[in-house]
Amino acid sequence: MGSEQAALNDISVKVGRFEVMQENNTKAITDMAASVNKLVDKLDRSDDIAKEALDKSKSAHKRLDGIDKIIFWVSTTVIGLVLVGLVGLVIIKP
Repeated sequence: MGSEQAALNDISVKVGRFEVMQENNTKAITDMAASVNKLVDKLDRSDDIAKEALDKSKSAHKRLDGIDKIIFWVSTTVIGLVLVGLVGLVIIKP
């Protein structure tokens, strides 16, 4: 009877240890889940920031394309005026 009681006490102690380990593991898993949720939130925010940056860069690119077209036409016009002026000078001089 004494050895059975000792065996039951030993089992009871081991079960208690397992319960404590299970509680610790549950807490650790809960903490990790919270950390993962925080990382997911940060990832979502960074994704929004990246999309906003992409939209702004597209807008800036369109503005630069417009400026390039204006510069092209202004320079073409100036070169044309210079050529017409030179041709006019050549024709009028003789």
